[in-house]
Amino acid sequence: MRGSVKSQVKQAIPSFVIIIIMMILASILSEKFFTAANIRNVLTQTTVLSIVAVAQSMVLFIGGIDMSVSSVISISTIIMAMFSAKNGVTLTGAMALALAIGAVVGLVNGLGIKVFKIPAMIITISTQAFVKGICLILMPASGGSVNTAFASFVRQKIGVFSYAFILAGIMYVIMFLVLHKTRYGRDVYSVGNGELYAEQSGINTKKVVIITYVLAGMIAASSGIILSARIASGNPLVGDSYAMDSVAAAVVGGISMNGGVGSVIGALFGSIILSLINNMMNNLGISPYFQYIIKGALLMISLMVFQIKRRKTA
Repeated sequence: MRGSVKSQVKQAIPSFVIIIIMMILASILSEKFFTAANIRNVLTQTTVLSIVAVAQSMVLFIGGIDMSVSSVISISTIIMAMFSAKNGVTLTGAMALALAIGAVVGLVNGLGIKVFKIPAMIITISTQAFVKGICLILMPASGGSVNTAFASFVRQKIGVFSYAFILAGIMYVIMFLVLHKTRYGRDVYSVGNGELYAEQSGINTKKVVIITYVLAGMIAASSGIILSARIASGNPLVGDSYAMDSVAAAVVGGISMNGGVGSVIGALFGSIILSLINNMMNNLGISPYFQYIIKGALLMISLMVFQIKRRKTA
C-alpha cells in the first residue's frame, strides 16, 4: 500500500474507534445488543445507507455533493415495484432501467456543474426535486410489488450477514481498488485537491467530474434496488432521508467535504455508526426524534474538526 493510500485510509481510524466505543457502551446499557438477531438487524439497516454513502463519497472526493441520491433511490424502488414482477419486463430489465435512470440523473448533474457552471448543491437539489415529482406522479403512495424471488434472495442470510450486506461489501472492495489502484481514482483525488492544478497536470477534469456523477447516480440506483427488496414495494418518499444521512456517514467517516481527503472505508464506518445510533436508541426506548439531534451534532463536530485540521496545515 502506497503512502498516499495509507494517509487516506488513516482518516477512517477515528470512526473505527467510535464504533468500538459505541459497541462497548451498547453492550453495557442493553443485554440485547450482542445477540445474533440484533447484530443482524444493525447490519441490515446499514446496507442501503452504506451503498449510497459510496456514491456520496465519490462526489465528495472531487469536492462536490449530490443531494439527488434520495430521489434516485425512491424512483428505483418504484421502477422495481412497477416492472420487476410483471411478465412483460424481466427482473434484469427493471434493474437496467433503474440503473439507466440513475446514470441519466448523474449525467445531468455532471453537465450542469461542468458545462453550465452551476454549483453542485444547486443542480443536485434541482434534479432531486424533478425526479421526486416524477416519483409522485408514477406512484403517489407506497404500492406495487417486487419480484418475490429477488426479494427472497436479497433477504437470505449467512450467519449474521444478509446477502444484501455481502453485496455491499463486494462493492466496497471494488470501489476501494478503483479509487486507490487505478488512474481514474488518482484523477478523482487530484481534482478534489485542486481542480486547477489537476488541469495543469493534464487531467481532463470535465470528464472526471461527469463520470463520477454518472457512477454516483448508478450506485445510488443500486441501493434503491436493494431497498426495494427489503420493503417489497415502491415508495416515492422512501429515499428522502438518505441524502443527508449519506453525507453524514461520509463526513463522520473522515471524508472531507472540501474534496481529496478520505477513503470509502470511512463511509462504511460512518454508516455503521449511524445505524448503531438508531439501534441503541431503539433498544433503550429513546424517542427516534433525538436521532436527528445526534446525527446533526456528529456532522457539525466532524466538519469543525476538518476545518481545524485545514487551518493547521494551511
